[in-house]
Order: sequence, then structure tokens, then C-alpha cells
Amino acid sequence: MKSNSIDTPELLAPVQDWKTLKFIETIPDSIYFGLENFNMRRNAQNFKENDLGKIVEYCHSQEPPSKAYLCTNILIYNSELEELKRVIRKAKEAEIDAIIAHDIAAIEYAREFDINFHISTQANISNIMSAQYYENLGAERLILARELSLDQIKEIKQSLKTCQIECFVHGSMCTSISGRCYFSAIVEDSSEYSANRGKCMQPCRREWTVKDDQNNEFIYNGEMFLNAKDLCMIEHIPELIEANIDAFKIEGRMKDPLYVKTVCQCYREAIDSYYTNTFTQNKIDGWLKRLSKVYNRSFHTGFYFQTPTPEEIQLETRGNTSKWKRAYIGKILSYNSNTKTANILIENQNLSIEEGERIFIENEQILLEDVLKKIFISGEKVKSIQLGKSSSSIQINASLQSKPQSGDRIFKITRTPKIL
Repeated sequence: MKSNSIDTPELLAPVQDWKTLKFIETIPDSIYFGLENFNMRRNAQNFKENDLGKIVEYCHSQEPPSKAYLCTNILIYNSELEELKRVIRKAKEAEIDAIIAHDIAAIEYAREFDINFHISTQANISNIMSAQYYENLGAERLILARELSLDQIKEIKQSLKTCQIECFVHGSMCTSISGRCYFSAIVEDSSEYSANRGKCMQPCRREWTVKDDQNNEFIYNGEMFLNAKDLCMIEHIPELIEANIDAFKIEGRMKDPLYVKTVCQCYREAIDSYYTNTFTQNKIDGWLKRLSKVYNRSFHTGFYFQTPTPEEIQLETRGNTSKWKRAYIGKILSYNSNTKTANILIENQNLSIEEGERIFIENEQILLEDVLKKIFISGEKVKSIQLGKSSSSIQINASLQSKPQSGDRIFKITRTPKIL
């Protein structure tokens, strides 16, 4: 049962580009993002430096307003100090809500320019003394190590006076401590490919053999013994709220917009359900089903309740284990804004579609979600169509969120094995 004295936690979403930012709308309370340098996901799309002011303005103009946090959380070398200082100064000018920092250099620049700063999980804050140190340094928020139990998190929270705490609730988990791994750097033979420098190549997701110094090979059956399952805490939202965690963080700045929006929607509904006393097992089952339809490596609860066991490793499949995939349908040939009718060229000959089905319309800048209200073939209305048995072009009458452009691609989520 909820307590009226417990503040609603902030829901924090990962964003790598404008397509994702606009697609998630106002579902999360805040977003975190990176520029081309100085962040832990340098292989993501990432924003341009000139986007800084536009991102903040966009977030602050939403109803209700959302907050924007800039990631500057990699290890910094001497040659990068001046560039880092310039970027943080620009973040100040853009009125960023906070930077996420790990290196002391980034923290000191934030203090110099009087910017709120959040201590990254890369700092591996695992005890009360470390937490209080960063609080005394002036941190607004601490993103705790992902290797803490819920009881340890509660102890740290209770030891702080004003500093907020943030914890991951969903997304990829690393086999090293809070992502502080040099495995990738060794494999790629370059320090630039360390996770601490933002270019992890994820060698832990691959198959490996193990040999000792006498060239004896361990018995190996092809299992990926370093490939951690994804964190999923959707069914434990009440416990997390009652632990007074200030912010729930979703991992996924390398994930597509549909993933981010789906996960945000589920956790938003879960949080809201707690405060309306409508958090039920039936709802949990529904959220888990929806989460299973986007990218995942299967789910577990991380370190919250026990130290992970071999059951928390995805041994059999590298990458996405979801049975639901993106299936390409075709592309927009033309659109009549008066009748809201799109003429679509069908290019996937192994798929069926039905009236009322959910579709997605996409180009490089946007992703739109819609429903096929009516389907016409040569002017004749039909309820469904097996595309392989139809003509190569059909006309669809749909109420779209905005005017699609010629060449926009259309897809749906399906159980078919075909992957876009």
C-alpha cells in the first residue's frame, strides 16, 4: 500500500537522436543524451554540439516540462581538457538541467560554471562514505553502482541529507562492475575501445573458449557465459518507490525509438498505478508481455535481491531474444491531405495486414505510430489482405499523426521471423 508522503520518482529515458526524442513525447520526466564525444555511448547516433540549445528548449517547452541531462561521463585525458571545458560551458549557456559526470575534471568544470552535476554509475558508488563524499562535493544526484542490493541502496539513501539517488530499473547489464571494463580495449588493441571511453564493442556478448597456461581447453558447449540478461524491475516498482529512490533510469541509448517509448510507457503506467492503488498482477503480466515484444536478452532483477547466478546469463542467444520483430511492409508513394489517404507500394510479399492493425511510418528524421483504419484495393474496401496474393500497390485510408512524405517506409511488429 502506498504512502502519501512518498514523492513520485522521476522517470529518466535514454535518447540518442531527434527521432527518439520526439517519438517518446512527454512520457518520461527527463531525458539523458550524449554529444559526439565524452559519453559512454559514442557508437550511438548522438546529437551534434549545435543541438544543445535546441534539445533543452524542446524539453522545457513540453507540457509538462521535462528535464535534459548531458552525459560527460567517460575518462578524460589531458589533451581533451580544453574541449571538455568548452562543451560544459556551452551546456551552461544552453541552460542544461545537469551534466552526468564521472571524471573529476568534468565535476570541477561543472562546479566552475555552477551547473548541477550527477555522479555517473561509472564512479561505482557502493557505500555510505563514497556517497557522502560526492554529496559534500556538491553533487545534486548520485547514480549508484548497479551491483547494490535494495537494502544497501536504502542505507545509502538514509545517510544523505539533500543528495538524490538514481538507480537503473531496466535495460542491458554488463558482466563487469558498473560497466568499468577494459575487455573490449584488449580485444580491439586500443584504449579507445574501452567501455570507460565510450566505444565498447561488447565482446562479452560473443562465444568464447577458455584455455589455461598449458593449453588445456575447458569443456565448452558454445554457451555465451559472459552474456548477462537484461534488467527488468517492472514488477517490483512498489519496493523501489518505498525505498525512496528519487529517479528510475532506463538504459538504452543504443536502442531504437520504439524500444524507448514502449519501456517508458510501461514504467510510467507502473509508477502511476502504485499511486492510484491499482498495481495488480494482471497489469504486471501485461507490462511484461509488452516489454517482451521489444529488444531484450530475457529478463532478471540484477543485484536488487540476490547476487546474480548462472540463471541470469543468456547462454544461448546473442542479441535480441524477442519473438517479435520489425517487419517491413512497403513505402509511401503519395499522400492526400484532404482525404488523409496514403497510396502505398507493397514490397514485402510474405506478410498479411488487417484493418485496425498498428503500423509505423519512418524516415531518417521521424517515426510515427498509427492504425490502418481502412484498406482499399483498386477502390474496393477489404478487411484484410495477404500481400503475396495482391497487386503490388494498395490504397490505405488512415488518420495519420502528421503528413507522411513520399518514400517514407512502413513496418509493423510481427511474430514472423523476417527481420528488417
